[in-house]
Amino acid sequence: MRPHRDDHLPAMAYGSMSLEQIQEGVSAEAVSYAAGLLVEAIRNYDSKEFSSVRQKITLSEAQMIAANVIAHASARLDDATMQDQLARVRKAIREVKP
Repeated sequence: MRPHRDDHLPAMAYGSMSLEQIQEGVSAEAVSYAAGLLVEAIRNYDSKEFSSVRQKITLSEAQMIAANVIAHASARLDDATMQDQLARVRKAIREVKP
């Protein structure tokens, strides 16, 4: 789950940042958010064969499992996956643009 942000924090001044720095920050936040979703999915996983609740998976264990799942997926990237994901991302970006 995404952490709650303090509404009283000052806005970040983007004027002094390059476009590349802004994109890196957004990218890092997106990856962090996705990893957080994966951790929550692991902590709430429940099937006939395996229940995270019954196994009493801790936050640290879920984070380590998430890191392993990401590493496993990274090691198995292929052309079909990359083409499919690029198409999905570009479609999503086109739908959001004004």
